Amino acid sequence: MASLKRIQNKNGKVVYRITVSMGYDQKGKKLVKVHTYTVKQDATVKQQEREAWKFAGQFEEKLLRGDNLDGEEMSFEDYADKWLASIKDDLAYSTYESYEQIVRNKIKPYFKAYKVARIKTPVVEAFYKSLVGELAYSSITKCAHVLSGMFRTAIRWDMIQVNPCRDAKIPKNNKEEPELKYFTPEQALMFLRSLELTYDTTYKGHDRIDDMGKPYHVNDYVESRTVATQYKVFYNLSVFCGFRKGETLALHWNDIDFATHEISISKSVGKIEHGVELKKPKTKTSVRTVTFPEQILPLLKQYKSEYNQYKFSLGTAWQGDGNLFIQEDGKLMGRSTPYQFFKRHLKRYNKWVQENPIDAKESGFEVLPIIPLHGLRHSCATLLNYLDVNIIDIANILGHAQSSTTMNIYAHSFEEQKKEATNKLELFLRENEEKRKSG
Repeated sequence: MASLKRIQNKNGKVVYRITVSMGYDQKGKKLVKVHTYTVKQDATVKQQEREAWKFAGQFEEKLLRGDNLDGEEMSFEDYADKWLASIKDDLAYSTYESYEQIVRNKIKPYFKAYKVARIKTPVVEAFYKSLVGELAYSSITKCAHVLSGMFRTAIRWDMIQVNPCRDAKIPKNNKEEPELKYFTPEQALMFLRSLELTYDTTYKGHDRIDDMGKPYHVNDYVESRTVATQYKVFYNLSVFCGFRKGETLALHWNDIDFATHEISISKSVGKIEHGVELKKPKTKTSVRTVTFPEQILPLLKQYKSEYNQYKFSLGTAWQGDGNLFIQEDGKLMGRSTPYQFFKRHLKRYNKWVQENPIDAKESGFEVLPIIPLHGLRHSCATLLNYLDVNIIDIANILGHAQSSTTMNIYAHSFEEQKKEATNKLELFLRENEEKRKSG
């Protein structure tokens, strides 16, 4: 049975010392567990006592079950496993997976020799410093976010009183953080035009074996390759509508209104432990309707026609359910497929530009920077700002809860465009003045 003792410290803070009898050891020595619990300081004495008794009952029940949640006794390594198990069902699997990797690869190895309650702010700061040079500043910040979350839970479980991450400083990164990678408006349009190119690939002669096991020789040959229509649609929507990859992958044909040129975003493709699933978008404001340019309407209609013909040709082998982006059997396209093709296309395109400089120049093509697939979303924001779209409208298109979020993310690229706009204004004024003088 648990017992309570009310203690008022010199500073006036009230705590209760909880003692739980755990029986006797082999030598007849009484075993007890002692825990100090901090009650609400603005409550009455009776309210504080009820709160303390409630916690004491829960504490005793956990001890009887064998759950040791004493921060002075539990190793951080054991606590990390309990913490991961406690958050698994509350997070998107991809988020949980990233947390689990951080805990397993970075946090547990460093703190495994510590008891939970013995980790203080200087220890946390030493951990952050150990990551400098190994990780980018943003990655260190993410580790700090996860570690702080672990200690917030430890406080909630009443294992510790103070979060040691609260006042811990993350070392400044002497190197500048890498900027957002995106296409300029001109590059974005150039990229979309590059999807219409035909690439010739030369294959050298080689030996093969036919189905009957008979060897034969294949001479050198050239194969022309074009970009499939569904990839053209995917990347056009990414550039002009700024959808996240998961939002684009989750699109069904009934999400597209061909008459009003609108696309409804109401779901996203998320990773789960054994595959993928459709889920709600990232935030409430991510549920939105976005208007697409009339110029891509013919492309969408062309793809729908090809899609229906292909579906009909497969007959009973068709496994799709109306999703736009598909595998060979009609099932949802894999999460990594759009990025893998995007990366291959950029490398193939840049190689063509370098090998065919005259044709490329005549067609207005230049080498494009290698950016991540998410960079197309950044390119959309940059393009909209270039076209003087209101920042609130840009935030709504991207599905940001606040326009300040949009400004924080794209401040640098928007600032660059502001300088470019000023240069254009100065050029316009200068040319106008020259015309006036000459006239």
